[in-house]
Amino acid sequence: MELRGDLMKTKIAIMGNGDFIDLTTSSLPNIKHHDIEITVFDNKGEMLSTLPRFLAEIEENETDIIITGHFIKKLLEMRTSIPVIKLKVTPIDILLAIQKSLPFSNRISIALPDLEELQYDYSILEELLQVQLHYITYNSQAELRHKIERFSTTKGTVISTGIGVEFAKENGLFGTLIYSEASLKASIDRAIEIIHFKRQEERQRQQLKAIINSVRDGIIATDEQDKITILNESAWKLLNIEKDKIIGKRLFQAVPNRTFREITHEESFQNKIIDFNHVTLNTNKIAISQKGRIVGNILTFQDITEIQKIEQKYRQEIETKGLVAKNDVKDIIFNSAIMNDTLEKVKKYAKTDSTILIIGETGTGKEMIAQSIHNLSYRKSYPFVAVNCAALPETLLESELFGYEKGAFTGAAQNGKKGLFELAHHGTLFLDEINSISPGFQARLLRAIQEKEIVRIGGHKVIPVNIRIIAATNENLVNLVKEKKFRADLYYRINVLTVNLPPLRNRIHDILPLTKQFIVEKRKELYLNLEPFFDDLFSILLTYDFPGNVRELYNILERFIILSGNNKNGFEWYVNLLKECIEEIKIHDPDYTEKIEFQLKENYKDSLIEAEKALLKKYLEIKKDKSTLAEELGISRTTLYRKLKDLNIFLNNL
Repeated sequence: MELRGDLMKTKIAIMGNGDFIDLTTSSLPNIKHHDIEITVFDNKGEMLSTLPRFLAEIEENETDIIITGHFIKKLLEMRTSIPVIKLKVTPIDILLAIQKSLPFSNRISIALPDLEELQYDYSILEELLQVQLHYITYNSQAELRHKIERFSTTKGTVISTGIGVEFAKENGLFGTLIYSEASLKASIDRAIEIIHFKRQEERQRQQLKAIINSVRDGIIATDEQDKITILNESAWKLLNIEKDKIIGKRLFQAVPNRTFREITHEESFQNKIIDFNHVTLNTNKIAISQKGRIVGNILTFQDITEIQKIEQKYRQEIETKGLVAKNDVKDIIFNSAIMNDTLEKVKKYAKTDSTILIIGETGTGKEMIAQSIHNLSYRKSYPFVAVNCAALPETLLESELFGYEKGAFTGAAQNGKKGLFELAHHGTLFLDEINSISPGFQARLLRAIQEKEIVRIGGHKVIPVNIRIIAATNENLVNLVKEKKFRADLYYRINVLTVNLPPLRNRIHDILPLTKQFIVEKRKELYLNLEPFFDDLFSILLTYDFPGNVRELYNILERFIILSGNNKNGFEWYVNLLKECIEEIKIHDPDYTEKIEFQLKENYKDSLIEAEKALLKKYLEIKKDKSTLAEELGISRTTLYRKLKDLNIFLNNL
């Protein structure tokens, strides 16, 4: 049997005496194995005196396995951890030995320490071969010697192991070795197979050990009696226990901690927080089942402070740079049809890579929509970089967006700095309040968006960037373009796809769901107190115009929660408190009503423009001839072209 997968040489020791050693030395040249080293030790019947010397040599040679007889096996197993196997007697061995013994006597004694090894009833041979079979079993060499002496009076022959054959010869009997070359070869094959699987098992054990010791989580495996079978280095460090003396102990004995002991009696669980010797641990328990029966458990635990450190580092390196989009469409609370239509449009736009312009008043959630678009797009695994263009002076905004080279200006970082365009590579760049950028800086921004390449301040190298632009505005850019405050070419570049976010006063069906969600998240016990009259209490919000939109709603509700205190008050008390909160946060502006009316008119006007744009696009899809279309619409061809230009409808895109 060749073990080509085993690079290490297999070392086998064969130990015995007398005829068995003669058989072994004569047979080995005929028993050829790949990468097998076999050493033979002849104890010459003096086991107790030669065994220590032979065993020291065997262990020094790093022998893998020992093949020997019954008695030597017993002695070796008490003195070494090296696997020891016994030579196996086969029926062929018995028949061959009987055949060799017949010429000398028809009285044959088979002497073995364990007669059950014979496997079969050989009494049938007595009649067939006209022999008398006698069986000798023994527990010691002295007993064997004595029984052979008694048998010698029959003038028979003895079939036995090497030591039994020697005792027969001492008593003038013919002795036949019970082993053959075939049984020796079978024993060697079995030894090689055992070593092969032992090495495989050891390799897998070392791999498992390396894996569990490579993780920072503490891991403890127990058997069905809750005895520890595996413990990694992180576990004994976290639990401050003795690693070497813990395997085989019951878990509650190894870790004498009340809280830890209590969880060992629980079934599987996830993320249970426990206090262990002044350390807070996050623990998990998974049952190991075999054929539907629990045969053990795996306990894992982490130091909460380490988790917090990792999280803090992550937040410092990623989130503080604004590179993560935390919101998704599923996080947006709504019931209104208008918001549903808006989000359906958002989902469609997200699947494209076109530039998007989000239009909405302050507090309508423009960045939340931008993050949702990013998380729905194929760029979701890459950075989401947001910048509020109104929050930075123009010189600082330029260096933030495009970055700068070393020494570009006084106070510049020693090694220069990447800009937000570079940080957003493969991801999304969100330009909030883009309407606040001056016309002078808009030209450079237009080039960067259009060419998808930037040059750092103080640098000359052109850096290509693969990003998606989402812009947002709380002002009407069309009016700004007309007033020469916003470049028309930049407007057309960012207004490829448009999302018009409705103000909260146009989606009053969303006010109560938003209110419920906010109060439940901030103070659930207050919500449970208000639940019986929740809709009646907060219906007053439906009559308010919310110039600050959702942000203003949340400000009112936060003030309401704080002033509610811990007392359970009646309906009227809460009504008065809510009215007070609305009045306190309301913008006290004499022109407030006029502004609201103006905003309503603007929204209505925008809706009409969008409707006209959609209709003209549909007409142009049906009728490509502009003269015929102008005639059917009752306008001149010049007027039609002007409308198409004003509505940003490009004929080559139809």
